Amino acid sequence: MDAQFANAVASTSAAPAIRWQRLGNVPLSTVTLNEAVEWIARWAGQAPFRLVVTPNVDHLVTLQRDAAFGAAYARADLSLADGQPVVWAARYLGLRGVEKVSGSDLLPALCARGAREGWRAYFVGGRDDEELGLCLRRIGERYPGLRVGGTSPPFGFEADARQTDALLGRILEFGPDLLLLGVGSPKSEIWLARHAERLGRGVGLSIGAGMRFVAGLEPRAPRWMQRAGLEWSFRLMREPGRLWRRYLVEDVRFLPLVLRWKREARRRKSN
Repeated sequence: MDAQFANAVASTSAAPAIRWQRLGNVPLSTVTLNEAVEWIARWAGQAPFRLVVTPNVDHLVTLQRDAAFGAAYARADLSLADGQPVVWAARYLGLRGVEKVSGSDLLPALCARGAREGWRAYFVGGRDDEELGLCLRRIGERYPGLRVGGTSPPFGFEADARQTDALLGRILEFGPDLLLLGVGSPKSEIWLARHAERLGRGVGLSIGAGMRFVAGLEPRAPRWMQRAGLEWSFRLMREPGRLWRRYLVEDVRFLPLVLRWKREARRRKSN
């Protein structure tokens, strides 16, 4: 990843500088939201295919036990701190310059940039074809100039070679500058990383519920909750049946994980 990114820096003289740091064992890019948009704008529609990841608390915990997810992160071209708790953890561990660049803020910024520049954006997700169609229509109306397309794949498509080939065929026929997967993590990141060579060009990223946010089908937490690192609690209140295990069982491992990283850093410093 580091060598690949160095090549990108060398070949793009106008791009803002990016410094890579490690949050424990997870690579993290030190960029602002505007800088992230600028980098993605330079890569949009260009070869090779670029992968953007947005580590949040759930990702950081899952990365400790999921090798395929870790492999996807290892080949990422940009890794953005998604959530205030990630920023707080970075500061606690002594990382400097890390800013919150959530996927839910990045997606509308990219849609706005794409509308100005005539990008082609392909969305993979939606609970069914009807919801996907509604989202695409609303996004197209909100961002005139952004050419949108998409598909709602069947459950388990990532493990079915024929379904994967069919999806890749539809994506390549559309020729997106941006490929936006909303089929959940780590599924989205792993699928994008595994098929990067066949995709060939453009930028891919996992958007979670971002498509629903941008289309106005689901509200985001109030700004004060976002700044306070409580966006997770807003989502939990709205979808307790689906999200309780993630936030109340899995993600409670985040604090012990950060404390472990802190102890390890102190030991390395003392040796």
